[in-house]
Order: sequence, then C-alpha cells, then structure tokens
Amino acid sequence: MKYIQIDLHFVRVLVGQNCIHICHVHTHDKLADLLNKLISRQHTKLLCNKIGLVDGSSIFQGCIKKDGMKHNQISTESI
Repeated sequence: MKYIQIDLHFVRVLVGQNCIHICHVHTHDKLADLLNKLISRQHTKLLCNKIGLVDGSSIFQGCIKKDGMKHNQISTESI
C-alpha cells in the first residue's frame, strides 16, 4: 500500500506541474487486457493489431520444406 501512495503522490505532482495529462481509457481500448483477461477472439485480434503483433501460426502448419519433404513428416531412413 505504501508504494501505491508514493506513486499516486508522484503522479499528482506531475499533473500539477502540467508535465503529464491524465485521460480516461475505455475498457475496450486497454491493451493490458490482451495479457491478463479472457476476451473474445475478435477483441484479441483488435488488440493484437493495435500493438503490432502479427499472426505467425503459418510457420507451424508444415508449409516449410527441407530436403524435399515437409518438417512434420518423419523420414523412414532415420528409423
């Protein structure tokens, strides 16, 4: 509780000096919800786009080939 009071006092001083401006952030725009709340797939995609995350799932779908075969295939020569 002590640290919260210190942080609150620090922020109040900065607001009073016009160094920072405080504004309300609507619950649908809070980027931290992506990491700490269970949210819908649509909302997840929206927040991912806002912070610049890209979908990297295509690299795990066996579309990368090596030595003429896909990575998700097992070579019978190694058995």
